[in-house]
Amino acid sequence: MIYQGGSMLFSKPATTIEQQLEFLKDRGMGGDVELQRRWLETVGYYRLSAYWLPFETAPAVGQTRTKRFRDGVEFEQIVDIYVFDRKLRLLVMEAIERIEIALRSRWTNRLSLASGAHAYLDADVFSGGFDHPLRVSQLSGRVKSSREVFVEHYQKRYRRPFLPPLWIVSELMTLGELSRWIADTEDRSLQSDLAKDIGLPSSTTLIGTLHLLSYVRNICAHHGRLWNRKTAKRLPLIKRFQSDLVVTETVTKGGIQRQPDNYIYNVLVALTRLIRHQSPDSSYPDRVVELMRKRSNADLSAMGFPEDWLERPCWVLKAN
Repeated sequence: MIYQGGSMLFSKPATTIEQQLEFLKDRGMGGDVELQRRWLETVGYYRLSAYWLPFETAPAVGQTRTKRFRDGVEFEQIVDIYVFDRKLRLLVMEAIERIEIALRSRWTNRLSLASGAHAYLDADVFSGGFDHPLRVSQLSGRVKSSREVFVEHYQKRYRRPFLPPLWIVSELMTLGELSRWIADTEDRSLQSDLAKDIGLPSSTTLIGTLHLLSYVRNICAHHGRLWNRKTAKRLPLIKRFQSDLVVTETVTKGGIQRQPDNYIYNVLVALTRLIRHQSPDSSYPDRVVELMRKRSNADLSAMGFPEDWLERPCWVLKAN
């Protein structure tokens, strides 16, 4: 490694597929070499490394990684987890999409009825800390570049206002943008009603849940790893979900702080609860259970699943 001025400079050269195959062999990876070659070519060494990292031997004190695989590790195990993770992302994205669309519809309807079709253009409808001019400018740019039929129809037929009504522009918002518009809606009673619409008890839990779901959606949209990931954001402690959630306790100066842990299990609980509120006869919980029942206890533990998860209310209604 090269050092300059106290800062480490990156000096790793690019490697060929053949070199990468040698790395895996030298580090103790077993399995079909042609399978390894195909996955290295089509998925990539770097992306796959996140999945085989847990199969490496434990590092010594002060060591980050050993880059040595435990005895008996086969490349087929890595492929199995990668494929499972892809199926998990699809299930998570499906639920987030349904929740996002329901939320968008409810917010648009409630806000436009309360403050007019172009409510989003009125800065007084939003809290003072919200950068309203910037948000409107961003939406204006989105509208200008859009080729959606409903946008073009508005532009051809109407001269004023220049921007379309809320129910059109909201369709151009990402989930992250939608969550920020909702969080800064001045009418707190509207926020509370919106929370109840989608199955949450309060505006506070609504905003916290949206922040987490936006974060998870971005991971999925970029094909990121969900299996064994700790999320940077946590679900709020929602009392009506507590019998399903895995909650940790931390001793602080102010006493014991209880909060949901930040593994994917709690995200699945929230998604399943919200989907059930929206559609009580949904097959979604069954499909989550079906996918998870095929995984080992070690895999489930890596996702934060408690040992008694199948006995918890969230899953027991349809799982057995």
